[in-house]
Amino acid sequence: MFILKTNDKRTITFNIRSSEKIPNNFSNFYNTVYPNSLSANSWSYMFDILTNPEVPRKECPCNQMSYKILPTLEIKHTKRINYFMNQFIVARFIENRFSQKECLQFNFGSFDFLENRKGLSEVSHSLFKKDAEDLKPMEMAEILALYEAPLKYNRSRNPQKAKERTEHFYHVYLNNSKIKS
Repeated sequence: MFILKTNDKRTITFNIRSSEKIPNNFSNFYNTVYPNSLSANSWSYMFDILTNPEVPRKECPCNQMSYKILPTLEIKHTKRINYFMNQFIVARFIENRFSQKECLQFNFGSFDFLENRKGLSEVSHSLFKKDAEDLKPMEMAEILALYEAPLKYNRSRNPQKAKERTEHFYHVYLNNSKIKS
């Protein structure tokens, strides 16, 4: 039987509590691009993935966080099926104690955007010379593209791919904004 150890619970709590806070404009942008990502949970994500294996992990920030943090925990059962279940259990633990927005903060705060840019505020200052709360939707779209694949969508290395992916996220944002209205 799987039991999350006390040290693991402390590790998770510390990582979330010490995460860089993300501004509301960014979390709203993210939730518009990935509708209901800040209100859904791992149960709905699991159901969605069973019916459609192409569902992106970004649909559930706490599940994404559990995927990132699970290898650092002291869990001995790592067989393929057990690993998947352990990840789900860790996601459920996280969701019972923290919000999807807090998980999103951890994900962006701990993400390495490459070129010595870790976290949302560093990438915002590096790319646009401004605070994250001052970003425009097109700029947030570029950060989402980098978040998806920092090497592939880097504007210095692959300017055309970066531009295309940024425009994709921007158009998804615009389309989903119209639907919400």
